[in-house]
Amino acid sequence: ECFSLWNGYEVKTIGDAFMVAFENTCDAVSFSLSVQESLVEAPWPEELLRLDHCSYNDDGPWCGLRVRIGVHCGEVDAQLNSLTGRYDYFGNTVNKTARMEGACIGGAVAVTPEVMDELREREEVDVLDAVVISMGSTKFKGIEQHVRPFLLLPLSLLDRRTFIESQLLLSREDRRIKVQQ
Repeated sequence: ECFSLWNGYEVKTIGDAFMVAFENTCDAVSFSLSVQESLVEAPWPEELLRLDHCSYNDDGPWCGLRVRIGVHCGEVDAQLNSLTGRYDYFGNTVNKTARMEGACIGGAVAVTPEVMDELREREEVDVLDAVVISMGSTKFKGIEQHVRPFLLLPLSLLDRRTFIESQLLLSREDRRIKVQQ
């Protein structure tokens, strides 16, 4: 449902992940935020909702799975898959997007500085109804320079902020420990 609303193109699935392409950055971010909101409203099985991390609790409005979403923008190498008849995407943009997803805290959306710059240039960052949380400077595999990504959290899910920020602090501490070893 969210794919068509925001003009998304499902490129492929990779394990339990989806690769989705969009015509523009604002559509990609809007899609991502709407997915996080939709997951709270989805009719999840009762067995799943009995699990601590899948139900409403003191950490904010959680209902169902905690999904990580990463967004980056840029040029890609698009190649038609002769077997499926669908396009697949390759290159640094795809790699950086995957790194954003991996760095994300479940229940939020991780975006690159390039995404934030694009939204600011188009004056669309204020219309997203999201809070922006800096993730600090991070080094990612396959990316030469440090990146300063951001987490986006829909305003409708603002009660998640304290939990998201505490998880972010824990992940920063994990990175410091690994660097010191």
